[in-house]
Amino acid sequence: MTGRHTNDGAPKNGLLVLVVGPSGVGKDTLLDAARDRLAGVEHIYFPRRCITRPSGAVGEVHIPVRPENFGQMARQGAFLLSWKAHDLCYGIPRHVHEDVVSGKTVIVNVSRSVIDDARTLVGTDNVRVVSIRANIDVLRQRLEARGREDAIDIERRLARASAYQVDGDNIVHVDNDGDLEAGITRFIEAIEMPLPISKQA
Repeated sequence: MTGRHTNDGAPKNGLLVLVVGPSGVGKDTLLDAARDRLAGVEHIYFPRRCITRPSGAVGEVHIPVRPENFGQMARQGAFLLSWKAHDLCYGIPRHVHEDVVSGKTVIVNVSRSVIDDARTLVGTDNVRVVSIRANIDVLRQRLEARGREDAIDIERRLARASAYQVDGDNIVHVDNDGDLEAGITRFIEAIEMPLPISKQA
């Protein structure tokens, strides 16, 4: 697939945008802003994730799934991608594949552990990885400010962030350690940029 565009700006072949990055880089903030600002763009879609977290819990709006049901749903093919992190299970609904095939640009927040699975299932040319980055000092400030982790957990997360890397084709790096508006702009540009893409934003 070549990623050519039609006259109305929608991809002739769809695109799955995988948003990745370590804790504290601001993925949720950028996703929320992009979802609001691109709400009127017909071919861009932000699906809800399935999460083993109760409805109404703090965090993103999601599709709640009981922990005891998640494994069965995965075995039955309910998810295009699934993974476990921080004692929760996450799933990207199977219909996302059909959305990409139909020409949509679909943006999902995922673990880097499923990037290769996505490339295999959807096709490397139709998967873009948007890797959100921030420097360690900014990450530390954000993790301390949100108050979810103790000092030991923060140091562990910072160590993982320092070693965080993504590999392969179609990767765009977005720096989000300065002005929020600039970060949002860079993130939306990374979503909308045409194929083929460079490896750096």
